Amino acid sequence: MKKHSRRSILFFAGAVLLILAATAVLGFFLRGEMIKIRQREAENILYYYNEKIVLQLQGTMNEADALAKTALVEGTGETEWFERASDTLLSREEVRFVCLFDGDTVVSAQPEEKYAELAGRDLQDFSYAYTLAKVVKELVVEGPVALDIDQEQQKVFLFLQPVVGGESYLGEVAVALDREYVLEQLKLDDLPDRGYDYELWRVEPQNGAKEVIAKNKDDIDFSYAEKTTFYLPSQWNLSIQPSSGWLSPSQQIWIIIASVVAACVLLALAWLGYLHYYRRHAIKQLRTMDGATGLYNQKGFTAALDCWLSDESSPVMLFYFSMEGYSQAARLIGTKQEAVFLRSIPGRLKEYIRSPFLAAYLGSGNFLIALREGMNKLQQEEFAKGLSLELLLKVRVRDEKNFVMARYKYTRCKNGTGRAAEEMESLIHAYYAEVMQESPVRMMTEKCRQLIEGNNDVIFDEYTDFEMTELSKTFNRYRKKVEQLAYFDPVFNVGNRPKYFRDTEMLISYSPKRPFSLFCVDICSFSQYNELFSADVGDEILHEMIRRLSRPFGSYLYRINGDVFLGISLTKEKTDVFAARLQQMLTAPVMAGNLSIPLQIRLVACRYPAHGSTPGILLERLQSAMSFSKTTARSTVIYNDALDEMLRTEAHILHRLSDAIQQKTLEIWYQPLMHLESGQYKAVEALVRLPDGEGGYFPAGQVISLAERNAMVEALGDYVLANACSFMREWGEELGVQRMGINLSVQQLLVGNSAEHLLQLISAANVEPGRITLEITESILIQSIDHAAETLEKLRKAGIHIALDDFGVGYSSLNYLSNLPVDIIKIDRSLTQQILTNEKQYALLRSIVDMSVINDLSVVAEGVESGAEQKMIASAGVQYIQGYYYARPMPGEELIVSLKGRQG
Repeated sequence: MKKHSRRSILFFAGAVLLILAATAVLGFFLRGEMIKIRQREAENILYYYNEKIVLQLQGTMNEADALAKTALVEGTGETEWFERASDTLLSREEVRFVCLFDGDTVVSAQPEEKYAELAGRDLQDFSYAYTLAKVVKELVVEGPVALDIDQEQQKVFLFLQPVVGGESYLGEVAVALDREYVLEQLKLDDLPDRGYDYELWRVEPQNGAKEVIAKNKDDIDFSYAEKTTFYLPSQWNLSIQPSSGWLSPSQQIWIIIASVVAACVLLALAWLGYLHYYRRHAIKQLRTMDGATGLYNQKGFTAALDCWLSDESSPVMLFYFSMEGYSQAARLIGTKQEAVFLRSIPGRLKEYIRSPFLAAYLGSGNFLIALREGMNKLQQEEFAKGLSLELLLKVRVRDEKNFVMARYKYTRCKNGTGRAAEEMESLIHAYYAEVMQESPVRMMTEKCRQLIEGNNDVIFDEYTDFEMTELSKTFNRYRKKVEQLAYFDPVFNVGNRPKYFRDTEMLISYSPKRPFSLFCVDICSFSQYNELFSADVGDEILHEMIRRLSRPFGSYLYRINGDVFLGISLTKEKTDVFAARLQQMLTAPVMAGNLSIPLQIRLVACRYPAHGSTPGILLERLQSAMSFSKTTARSTVIYNDALDEMLRTEAHILHRLSDAIQQKTLEIWYQPLMHLESGQYKAVEALVRLPDGEGGYFPAGQVISLAERNAMVEALGDYVLANACSFMREWGEELGVQRMGINLSVQQLLVGNSAEHLLQLISAANVEPGRITLEITESILIQSIDHAAETLEKLRKAGIHIALDDFGVGYSSLNYLSNLPVDIIKIDRSLTQQILTNEKQYALLRSIVDMSVINDLSVVAEGVESGAEQKMIASAGVQYIQGYYYARPMPGEELIVSLKGRQG
């Protein structure tokens, strides 16, 4: 029985919560005040920098303003004065570029040796900032940017000053200053010295995107930083925040110390008050308690039950338990052992009952239990049956163990003040009236009927009559024999799948909050042992596996399918530690006769109730983890939230992919390939892009991998091929594109009629096969060359080009280039990215190109990102280059605009 009344516990808990809340409020108040001080300091700094940056950019560093004023006097069509003024400016190290527009036309761009070709270009040929200066008729500052035709791609700040006469736009002056010079003049690097991190950024006026201009550190979140905004005329922002946070660690420590001290003082006072109240309450409680058990006596139980019944909003269940033959059993075990049994009753009740309850001991093995919980008839029966087992008394008579069971009766109480005594009397009278009408034979018959109906929880009790007790024991032994046949594997004498479900449901129903771990063990490639040796060797392996698994799992071991076993662990050992120990134990070689057979196993695990609330859900979790283990070739997988999230994400991707294919919303992007000899984009590669619904795209590699693993790659490949061919038919000739590259999955390649199917799709798109290049990875070709050769040969005879993608990743050999059924090899980025630093890689590239020329193969270098890489790779003799240096993948509309622009 509880030693504290509910009211005292609630009062003390409320006082503790109030004290903790008060000290928390104090701590937050101090913290807020300290942060406000730092924020005011930051605001003052930002005010200073706001004025300074605007003054510097619009005045001190704005060399374009003086030129614009001169242009207003001299005229924008005259260039002699502008060239003289430009020479003066360009003599300064920080000035990179000076340009004069007459209306919307460039009339002079200096230095002339670098930018002479800009003369005559229209304003619209430049970035949006030039047009913005014309529209707003005031200074526009943009940067840092790289000038479009600057081969060195130096970062500069552009000062665009329009020439305005009256209200008319006459032209504009552009001056580019070195990025480092401008940032140095802004003195932003003084901020870290003052203890602040900073980020200078602006809002791109054309698309509203955030463009970072300068920051002192990467990977810093400025979400809670102070910010100032100024306009040039685009919106510029400067965000700063203390490097050590708005609240320093030392300040946080002092706030915590002050709050803890205040809380300790208040809690000590509350504890003293509670002790005083508890002593008074304990004296009162002694008059209502049973001394032998610590439960209520009849008087105390009646008063407590009356309090419950006065609250008409809460249902109350009342149970009466009577242990027949208790007096005789008590005499046999003695007073000392009886006292031990009675003292154990409160602990048994607390362990079994999870709802609020009242309990009373009426003497002679009679108990009253009240539960504040709504129950139906089945729930009442299950609860009473389980609690009667908890109240079991063991008695040894003539060296034979016997049990004194508790019979029970229950009812739902009617609410109302003063009804407790009436409800108790009514229940006890009903119990004894029922006992008088029942006989042991009738009860045993009823339990046999329940067994026939499938109730597995039936227990044949012992009786005071010896012969009936012997009959009851015989029924129990027979029942165990039947269960052995129903729930155990007849060959290996280990639990089967139905036993797993029964045991797990029993564990959950008896103790719903008790956690346990569930492990699944699968012997990898078990069938090969039967094929290589014999069925007897396979059985010996299974017997040894069962012997090993029986040590950690005991009776909670199950063989659910061939070489797949389940085990339940009730230990508190961490799941991953238990799994590691289990993996080590199971992979030790098995001795079968004179054979020493090494084993490889897959081991997956999950945990109740974290990963499932029923045996079926837990088994589904294990199946998901086992599927993940087979897919990723990981020998041990512990089911967790990350795996659950990954599986949900993959299901989401597959759902969106299926919808996108059916609704024709899956996007196809294109990346052009530069033909070095002609300097034109003569080929493009089609790439799939699946929108994620949040403005971004799922990784293409993940989408394709999921499609391959879930039998969707053929539909995906057909979609990409059909759309890419249609694009090639409509725009290929107009854009000067001679070939369209399309990736091909091995699953598409190895289908029985794959060549005919692919040619049919290309024909349906009304595009010449010679303008299509199908790309396959090197690893797929090498591993499946015998199966793929016939298909590839059919495609090549039809005029389709075959490209070997990812060349150099792992199977590359110059010796078999002449034997591969391909026309083009695409050198992987992993090889080209080392060209600048590794002479051997460059020599290897030259060798590949030479061998390709001998074998009449074209060579494409992938992943080229810089000018230095481009020059080095071009010098090796490759025909095509693909990479960010020339162009990123883009939607078809952007590709059309880009390539048409080059033609213009």
